[in-house]
Amino acid sequence: MAWNGKGNTLNNLNKSDEAIQAYEKAIEINPLDSMIWCNKGLTLAHLGKLDEAIKAYYNALEINPQLRSLAQ
Repeated sequence: MAWNGKGNTLNNLNKSDEAIQAYEKAIEINPLDSMIWCNKGLTLAHLGKLDEAIKAYYNALEINPQLRSLAQ
């Protein structure tokens, strides 16, 4: 998905706020893609927005419960 890729690129360029906007656009298009939610959560955590990051990770786990095994 192009918007997710754009978010990743912006995140790598330390443009976290712009990355969040790209992830949000990607989520609008495909709200059931758990990796987009994970990427958004990672960026939010990096920004210190931990409550929002937890919500994003929770959404990712709701979509794909198998992600739990990756965190162990």
